[in-house]
Amino acid sequence: MDDLPGTLARLFTDPPYAYLSWAAVAMVVGTLIGFASPGAARPFALVPRTGGGLLGILTAPFIHTGFAHLFANLPPFIVLGALILRRGDTRFLGVAAAIAILQGFLLWILGRRAAHVGMSGLIFGFFGYLVAVAWLTQTSTDVLVALATLVFYGGMLAGIAPARNGTSWEGHLLGLLSGVAVAWVQYRG
Repeated sequence: MDDLPGTLARLFTDPPYAYLSWAAVAMVVGTLIGFASPGAARPFALVPRTGGGLLGILTAPFIHTGFAHLFANLPPFIVLGALILRRGDTRFLGVAAAIAILQGFLLWILGRRAAHVGMSGLIFGFFGYLVAVAWLTQTSTDVLVALATLVFYGGMLAGIAPARNGTSWEGHLLGLLSGVAVAWVQYRG
């Protein structure tokens, strides 16, 4: 407790956890922007097959429609991201960037015409990556991580079913497939 300020400072300055910390802060800031002015957040959304929507490939993960949306995404992003971070800093950065760009680009091409926002595409990608790595490497540590991921986060797979409640199910599905593809390229490519 005596060094709480130092510990918090290290979360934002020292790799590897600074990668998760700054992304989490960006998610909170994006939510606050959307909360304060929904119109201000719209230019940062991914809108398929539009020129402006291309920017959303990079920015949409940090925008959330409200605090419930943020709180649904923040814990799994941190937990699944930390599980990928155990493979190393550069591996995490490469995996996260590859999944985000691949999922975003596929969503831009294939998604329904709507404003897609939120970190869930990347979260589904992390899920797919962790499970696929276990399948491909078959090491006991990777299998245990995948089993824990399935037990604690397997219920989110219901999010890939087409829904009419505004959920970007296609972003979830494309994220999951992107995570599997990234694992495949890394371990079989």
